[in-house]
Amino acid sequence: MAALIRPGKERYIMRLNGKMIMEVMGTKNLTVEMVCNRMGLYPKSFQWILKEGAASGDAAERIADAVGLTLGEILLPEITDNVENVIEFIKDSDRAAVSFSQGRYKSRIKKLAAERPEEYGIVAENKDGSLCAHVPVAWIKISPPAARTEVQRETARKRMQEYHVEHGSTIALKG
Repeated sequence: MAALIRPGKERYIMRLNGKMIMEVMGTKNLTVEMVCNRMGLYPKSFQWILKEGAASGDAAERIADAVGLTLGEILLPEITDNVENVIEFIKDSDRAAVSFSQGRYKSRIKKLAAERPEEYGIVAENKDGSLCAHVPVAWIKISPPAARTEVQRETARKRMQEYHVEHGSTIALKG
């Protein structure tokens, strides 16, 4: 299955084939701005989704519609039944062991290992597709999303609209 359920959320994270989406956009002469206008997403967010290859089920459906494909055509298949992601460390230790089977985390681990080999080390890439690494415990952070009131959300929305107006964004903001 190409979707994972986040615990406590009624939301799926889909694995997308960003390269194929960009190829189809090129074939159909669709620009990033055109696709973003069709689906109501900011270009920076869309480019992040394509780069990371992950989006919510809703965003994935909107992307598929915007480029004229079905959801099934833009999803990457799951290559393993392993869906386990693990972080473990001993109290007061400096180093944690992490193991990820989820593609976006594996990509991030590989990138960090190349950029910061003195702090980070890949221990193994397993036959099931998972990746094990050592990371500093100081990097581990559990941060739930901020609980905001409706007034705070509305204030943030207005600030974002003002920002895009000031910076000449071509995205039509919903009012």
